[in-house]
Amino acid sequence: MRFSSVMMSLAVILNSGTVIAASTITPSTEPFAHLAKGWWHGTVAVTVKKGDTLLSIGGRYATTPNDIATFNAIKPTSRLKIGQIINVKYAHLIPSDLPDGITINLPQRLLFLQKAGVNTGIYALGLGRPSWPTPIGAWTIANKKENKTWIVPKSIQEEMAREGKVVKTRVAPGANNPLGRYWLGLSLSGYGIHGTIAPASINRFQTHGCIRLHPEAIAELFTQVDTSTTGSNNYWPILLEIQTNGHIVIEVHPDIYLRHVNGRKALQQLTDAQNVTAKIDWTRADSALKAASGVPVDVTLLVAAPTPAKPL
Repeated sequence: MRFSSVMMSLAVILNSGTVIAASTITPSTEPFAHLAKGWWHGTVAVTVKKGDTLLSIGGRYATTPNDIATFNAIKPTSRLKIGQIINVKYAHLIPSDLPDGITINLPQRLLFLQKAGVNTGIYALGLGRPSWPTPIGAWTIANKKENKTWIVPKSIQEEMAREGKVVKTRVAPGANNPLGRYWLGLSLSGYGIHGTIAPASINRFQTHGCIRLHPEAIAELFTQVDTSTTGSNNYWPILLEIQTNGHIVIEVHPDIYLRHVNGRKALQQLTDAQNVTAKIDWTRADSALKAASGVPVDVTLLVAAPTPAKPL
């Protein structure tokens, strides 16, 4: 998989002297391509509130300012007005065979909540930057707290000092607390799922490894889970859906944590296992792998031009 633009930007990080955690450059033994079944999709009309931008609005639905601007026939740099209506169209594949509890697909920046075999919530996330990745693995919610004081980790205190900022050791609950109002502490020591006072960071890789949700989203999730809820952070940059009409759709995301993803190999291993390799238009599939646009793409091999991918 040639994620050229992302790989170039990450190369700058690697060459800048920033320490990259070993987990971000060690190839994983788990498959990078995963089956999908169903779509998280829709069109919503959003009334602009104070402080809203295309970036902050799009983040809630895991879409981009450019996509929103195109859909609304405005410029990506447009300044929004309070009360203005912005229409947001979004579409993402849902990983199949999810266990009950929480499943997070890191490249997709989405959290899926499953109860009794039914998906009951999907939320866009802000995740760890490439130099400070969100860890991969299974976990349990260890504690739930509302209005938690943020005890600033030593590593972040050191970063504050390097950047010439006032070094804080703790931040009381309130408008300046980056944890927001709700905190779900994980069994992964030092990590949690929480709100944010920076909604524009949702759908981006900007955190120190923790998992951010929009304030309204974390308020909803907080009521639906408890300390017996289990979850996992997964790394599936490629999703594949075989639709009932015979169409085959893939959604590809950048290898943001540099885990040495070979996209063509990972995808073909999955298509071989599903006996659909001969049904793939590999020219279109390779283009989708290279673009890693994060949107579903129809890669069905057809005599006529394929119709756009649609949710079933």
